[in-house]
Amino acid sequence: MQNLKNQNSTFAKKGPFFSKVFENKEISKDIWLLKLESREIVENSLPGQFVSIKCKDLILRRPFSVAKVYEDNTFDLIYKVIGEGTQYLTELKAGDTIDFIGPMGNSFSIENKNSLLIGCGVGIAPIVYMAQILGSKGINHSTIIGTRTNIDLKLGKNSYYLTEDGSCGLKGRLDHHLEDIIAETGAEKIYICGPNPAMKYATDIAKKYGLEIEVALEKVMACGTGVCMGCVIEIMENGEHVQKRVCRDGPVFNGANILWE
Repeated sequence: MQNLKNQNSTFAKKGPFFSKVFENKEISKDIWLLKLESREIVENSLPGQFVSIKCKDLILRRPFSVAKVYEDNTFDLIYKVIGEGTQYLTELKAGDTIDFIGPMGNSFSIENKNSLLIGCGVGIAPIVYMAQILGSKGINHSTIIGTRTNIDLKLGKNSYYLTEDGSCGLKGRLDHHLEDIIAETGAEKIYICGPNPAMKYATDIAKKYGLEIEVALEKVMACGTGVCMGCVIEIMENGEHVQKRVCRDGPVFNGANILWE
């Protein structure tokens, strides 16, 4: 297990690395879990960071958040099938080799606060990893997993499963249950990853209850290194509008500072 003594992987080698596929399975409709081997990722990644994978002969790599790490130097990614790159990933079999770089970007802050972790859709990946790390450090936390339908993912106690079709856990979306869960858990801080509308809603609720909130943004990243400026967002910084690159300056930001579209 990662010892977390390296809280900043800026100086770690980023690759490219070539990793063996251990497992690749569908865990919900169009959502897959891919298990790879990499000592570099296990030792140097933190929740919120991502790897960029070369998908077949496509020019641009595809970014995916690290979802969990294991003592045998394997790690999980969770991805949604939405295009040619992710369709290629579904075809990978155990024993195949994959080319990736990482870990990239910044990470969630790991603090000793009663935390509410929220993952919606494929945004569950960094939230699963954050739950693993907080659990290993004995930090009190609860987790919300929100998907359209049932998902094959077990997170243990203090977990809430929300499904839009009611096939698992509570029926409905995040906006149907979040305030009740905040009251029930007594959360002091929120961490969330998912579609922008869900993260904006959670940010508004955090402001309403005076809670801190960190968001891991999902954005199309052309280069993944900050050069192309294709993933720029605007935030408020010292009272001014400032442009930030999600892949280089993020993907984790203070949700209260983001100028949501």
